[in-house]
Amino acid sequence: MKSLKCKKRETLNSLKIISLLISLSTISLNAQSINEFTLAVSGPMAILKYDNINHKTALNDGIGLELAYGRYLSDHWSLRSGAALQTYRGNAGLDIIEGAYATQDSEAISFEFRYQFDNYREEQRAKYIQIPLLLQYEGNGFSRFFATVGVRLGFLTDSNYKTEAEELNTAGYYEQYDVLLQAPEFAGFGDFGKYAWESNDLGLQTNMILSLETGMKFLISEASSFYVSAYIDYGLTNLRYENYANKRLLDYIADEKVSLIANSILTSPIRSIDAIKTLSFGFKLKYGFGF
Repeated sequence: MKSLKCKKRETLNSLKIISLLISLSTISLNAQSINEFTLAVSGPMAILKYDNINHKTALNDGIGLELAYGRYLSDHWSLRSGAALQTYRGNAGLDIIEGAYATQDSEAISFEFRYQFDNYREEQRAKYIQIPLLLQYEGNGFSRFFATVGVRLGFLTDSNYKTEAEELNTAGYYEQYDVLLQAPEFAGFGDFGKYAWESNDLGLQTNMILSLETGMKFLISEASSFYVSAYIDYGLTNLRYENYANKRLLDYIADEKVSLIANSILTSPIRSIDAIKTLSFGFKLKYGFGF
């Protein structure tokens, strides 16, 4: 009888210990930090997206960095904001581009300037600082599902483009003399061979972005966690300024020595680009610290 009573007592003690451990675990899970800082790296795709042009756009590396602060409203919901740095790239390629417009030479004589690029290629880059405003939901447990939705406001910090063509040919047609000049080169006319140009101004606007993210959050300790997720950030704003949309693709600058200066195809009316938008997607890794 004593042996049976001992066994019952041991069983009851074991059940009490298990119950206590479960209670402590529940308390630990429920004692969630009110505030959380996260440091994130994201990528790999971030592009400048534009339509209505016979172009070749490649998906490019676009690594992003973000430092964010979260304030929990309850065990499951939190508001998030902070600052992120994101770089976007675009690529355009056309076999032949031709153009013509009226201008004046170095002697102020009117003529029609004509040009042709063969195998034209252009790469654009834009760098934005983003301020997010996000709402996050997360479940329970040490491994928990989470989802985030909101908007990001992006401020342009830097933009540039690089242009090159296998061949550039120019000519000047003087209607009053019915003459087509294909030389000399110092006057801006001729076969210039391979052409390359770069500049630091794409004239892009402030960006508004719809942001979606979902994945898993793993609790490392009471104060730290690790996130693994997939995300997509879709630009809602047409980044193209109207006053930047009518630049000539190749400017004829009349001086003692004529200069030929290329502008970005994104700012030229030679191809009809209705809108320039950003698109980034891929995966995100985050480390979180709560307090």
